[in-house]
Formats: sequence, C-alpha cells, structure tokens
Amino acid sequence: MSAAIKVERGAAVRPTRDSSVQAVAPRTASASHAIVEALVARGVDSFFGVPGGPVSPICKAVLDTAGARFIESRHETSAAFAAASFHRATGRVPAIVVTAGPGATNAVTGIANAHLGRTPMIVITGDVAWASSGRLLLQDTGPEGLHMERMVGHLCRAAVRVASPRSAATQVLAALDAATGPIPGPALCVIPMDRGRGEIEAQPAVVRATRQTTDEVPLPAVHQTAKWLAEAERPLLVLGAACRGHEASVRRLVDALGVPFVTTPQAKGVVPETHPRSLRHGGMAASLWARAYTSGGVDATLVLGTDLDDVSVGPTPYVREGGKLVHVDLDASVFHRNVPADLPVAADLGAFARALTQHATAQGLLNPRGRALAKAARSGSPFDAEDAADDTRSPIAPQRAVLDLEAAAGEDARFITDIGGHMLYALHYLTAKRPDRFNIHLRLGSMGSGIAGAIGLGLADPKRRVVCICGDGGMQMNGMELLVAADLGLPVVYAVFNDARYNMVHHGMKQLYGAGGTEWDTRWVDFAAWARSMGVPGIRVHAPGQIDAATLDRLQASGPGPVVLDIRIDREMQIRGAGRDEALQRMSLDGDAS
Repeated sequence: MSAAIKVERGAAVRPTRDSSVQAVAPRTASASHAIVEALVARGVDSFFGVPGGPVSPICKAVLDTAGARFIESRHETSAAFAAASFHRATGRVPAIVVTAGPGATNAVTGIANAHLGRTPMIVITGDVAWASSGRLLLQDTGPEGLHMERMVGHLCRAAVRVASPRSAATQVLAALDAATGPIPGPALCVIPMDRGRGEIEAQPAVVRATRQTTDEVPLPAVHQTAKWLAEAERPLLVLGAACRGHEASVRRLVDALGVPFVTTPQAKGVVPETHPRSLRHGGMAASLWARAYTSGGVDATLVLGTDLDDVSVGPTPYVREGGKLVHVDLDASVFHRNVPADLPVAADLGAFARALTQHATAQGLLNPRGRALAKAARSGSPFDAEDAADDTRSPIAPQRAVLDLEAAAGEDARFITDIGGHMLYALHYLTAKRPDRFNIHLRLGSMGSGIAGAIGLGLADPKRRVVCICGDGGMQMNGMELLVAADLGLPVVYAVFNDARYNMVHHGMKQLYGAGGTEWDTRWVDFAAWARSMGVPGIRVHAPGQIDAATLDRLQASGPGPVVLDIRIDREMQIRGAGRDEALQRMSLDGDAS
C-alpha cells in the first residue's frame, strides 16, 4: 500500500498509512497564527523575545497556539543569547521575536553571536505597515527605513520579508530550512503588521520530501591523516566547538587514535577532561598540561572544527615549524588564515571522524607513543596555582571561588561563564567531566551572553542546577535577566565575581601600556541586596569556605528559582599568560602580515 501524506495548514507533512491526501477543513486564521502553527509542527516551539506593537500579531499567535511558549526577556539581544544556549542544551531550533525599530536593532548583537557560533534560529521581526499605506511611519524597518535585511543580511542564512498573508507560513518555513542547512545559523523573517494580521483560508502544506544527506569523506585524506598521526613522535588532536553534536563519534576517534588531545576554550569538555589522554583545553587560559606539551614541539596535528583564531591558539602552538597539520571543517574559508594547513579538508566532522576511526582501527594505526606522552604531560598539576583548593586568603582568590562553586554545585550542574576576567578562571580551573558541563559564548565574546544564556540552559532542564559565573560589569549590563529566571522558577546560581572594575581591561591595559590606572574602576554594588530587592535570595561571600552545598541548598530551599552570590574577589590576581591581550600580541600585534 502506498504511503499517503497527512496535510496540516502551514506545517511540514509526514507520510502516514492512509491511502490518500487528507482534505483540509475550511477555516480562517491570521497569517501569524499560520506561521506559529507551522513552526511548532516543525519543532520550533520556544519563542524568546520582547513584545511590541508591530510584532504583536506574532506574540498573540504564540499565546494562542497549543505547544508554543513565549519566554519574555528583558532585552532583545539577551533573548538571542538565551535562545542560543537553549539550542546548545537541547538541539532544538528556537525562535526570537522582536518588534520593529529599536527592537530589531537591539537584537543585532545576539544575531551576530548566532552567526559566528553556527547556531540555527529563526529571527522574527515585526514591521510597520509602510508598504500598504505609503506613509512615513515611526520604527519603519523596511527599505526606506532601517532596512533590517540589509543591516543583518550578511549575518543570516536567509533574509525573508513576508510578501503576503497567504505565503507567510511557507516563506518562514523556507527560512527555517536555510537556518538548519549544512552550516547552520540565524535566518531573518520580517513580518509587516498588516501582513501578519491578514486573514487567510486554511491551505494545504507543501509536500516535503525527506532529506537524506550522504557525506562522502575523501578517503585519501583519511588515510594520510592516520599515517601521519600513527608515525609522529609527538602527535596531537585539537577539538573545536564544531565537534559539538558529534560527541560520540569524536570520543570513539580519540580512543582509536591513542594520541593526546586538547580542546579549544569553546569546546571544553566535548570529550571529558577526565579522559586519560586529555590535556584539558588549549588557547586562552590554557592548562599547564597543554602549554607544556605544545611547547615541546608537535610534529603531527589533526584539527577538527575550529578556525584557530587567537583565542583558540593563544599560548599553545599546535604544530611546530616543519610539522604536519590536517585541518578539517565544513567551512573552507577558515583554512590557512592563522595557521597554515598541510592538508585542508572540507568535510562533515562526524563523517570524517567515523571514517578515520574505522580506518585506523582496521589498519592498526595506533600511535605507540601516545599513551606514554599523555601520561608524562599529565604528571603535574594542570593549574597555574597548584594549591588553589587550599588557598585561605581573604578577599577570596578567584580560583578558590571557582573550585568552591564546582564542589558545591554537584556533579549534575551545568556551568556557563560570562565574558570578562572571571571567564579565565572558569576556563582554567573548572573540570568538564561531561560534554554538557561547561558552556560559553566566545565566538563574539559579548558581555552578558552568559547571564542571559543561563536562562536557556535552565529552560532546557528546569530540574538541573545552572551556575553562571559572571562579573559585576556584565551584571550591570544584563543583570535584569535575573527577573526572567525568577518568573520562570529556574534554578540558576548567579555567582558574581565582584571586583568593582572592568578587571580584564585593567590588567590588559597594564600589560600593553605599562599602567592600568583607575579609569576602569566602578562603584561597589551590593548585588546581594539588589537581588533581595526583587525577591531573590542573595548573600555576600568574602572568604574561602563560605560557598558550599549546604549554603546553595539553603538559599534555594524556599522553592525553585535563582539565587545571587556577591563574591568579593581579590582583584589583583591573574593567571599567567592567559588573557586575550597576550593572544593578540602573539597573533596580530607582532607585525607578521604573511
């Protein structure tokens, strides 16, 4: 019996066991309802955003549609950051909803973050009805106004302006296809208010064929890679952020090759850092294991899924002069930019990892020195301060605060770090024992990304604790997302490393120009009192040992919801050679334009 197609208005269709195409019951609804129902049918059911007049038809449709939910953020870019973390935790495609004018412009940073991080999302922007009226209207986001498509078109996999109510749902679904393509990212859908409110008759959906992709890996490149790694005196595997989503295949590859490996900062934990051949992460705030191993000269390196930017490389040169480097990524534009590749391979990372695992296993191409090299590299402490867990100084050392948080939060907690000096300590001292333990939005490096991103992680699993390590500067910028966590009852611990200045800038200026000055100092803010003013539990932390499991449990005992720890840290401490200024000096301030 032939398969038939069940048709739902504006939704993706799937084969059923019926023998005919089902009829669509005649009814009318707004184009916005058709859009939201179509997205929900395709699995896009979480809409992050800030409501407003021109986008109100979409907001109303989300509220009316079964299975859809609206997560109201306090800023449009925060909505995009939260959506990106939600995708990272669940694999599901989110949507963000913003209004015309400032709503659209406020979202640009979050859209850029999704573009650079290859995060699929649908960006729905409202617009005023300038086309139908011909008038000059406030917040015009069209071609004679802000022209949103031109503003962010180069950051989006597609930029669609709904042409009519009748085609609205199918146009948005086409944008979703683009967002979830081979190199995923955001897709923009601009919906003028008159078209979003337009009434349409129920209509059959587009009949969609099932997409089956076959990734044919170049086998000569696989064979050459395996040979170089097996014969190397000092081999290395570098895992980048694009390995996320391929964790199982990459883990099998690590086990098959038997060579030491590092991750980039964004990929921290993609294979657990407790693995016997893990050197933890390289690049910015790299472990001492990674620094020592790479300083000895690596003669064969396989790089998977990173562009090898300054933050990814930093103080850990991944291949010595004259060594062999294989660079694998779907995006061929990353090859040869910062580190020349002897063998650049444009391929799906999971498919390449599986092919290399199969070949190395079948041919017995296991490096005979790999295990001993990893064991020797891991013989000492990976930390800049070996006795960090026993540091008793007050104000509390940042590294002691990180380790106290790690012990108190529990094995199941997720960590996310914001951007700033605290990020270096989180990267360096946290141990990612599972792929979803550590999170960071580092492709754009925007302050506030971790603070808002914690919302997305909390929504992904509201029963699982989230610890957001952030700074006072970021909290002053984006801290009102705390109210979102409170409204939703999300178990987020906001650990504010409070140093009353832009400390990363302060120390960076000292390194680059010889003096930091007081220009970057800010007022001391009592974040515990600030939190309590909004009904959120908060305490100050001054000394080691004040952060423990009992304290976190007590703060969250009144019910599900966030808490704030105002941690007064020693602001003069640094991790040696860990900051971005050092990486910039190595890679872009050295006068080498070759």
